[in-house]
Amino acid sequence: MPDLQIPPEQIQQQAPQQMQQQQQVDPDADLKELAAIIHGEGASTKADVKTMIGSSVLNRLDAQRYSEFGASMEEIGQKGYYAAKDGTTLYQNAKEGNFPDDMSEKSYKESYAIASGLIKGTIPRHDAMFFFTPPEETKLRKKGKKHFNFDLVKSQGEVGDYNTYSY
Repeated sequence: MPDLQIPPEQIQQQAPQQMQQQQQVDPDADLKELAAIIHGEGASTKADVKTMIGSSVLNRLDAQRYSEFGASMEEIGQKGYYAAKDGTTLYQNAKEGNFPDDMSEKSYKESYAIASGLIKGTIPRHDAMFFFTPPEETKLRKKGKKHFNFDLVKSQGEVGDYNTYSY
């Protein structure tokens, strides 16, 4: 019967390689998720609005308010962005890389470039954590503090058609 034992030095060499293979994660997963959220929420908007959308996601991630926002890019998308939560067509197109036309693909490429710049720090972030169109904000204010407590946030100004807020 052959000896099936592996010398200890080979085990030590093999173990890190096996652990690396098991822990391999797509290094671009956060970038792709951020680009999909930006595209899903603002495909037809200008670059400044896309930058604000992406900034709000990253600001929520940096806030480390995990129970409120989530602890990962994907969780933050699912908890706070209609496009990700509802799986809108634009969001799904971005996640799958399938676009119905050249204009949609071009918009996604812009969203991806903005996401990349925000993550790398080559595009300055907006201070927003929340953004609402005036009609959305009016509805939320009428619903009361249970739905969104505007007393807890500070205005960060307007970007495009949106009023922005942050803690």
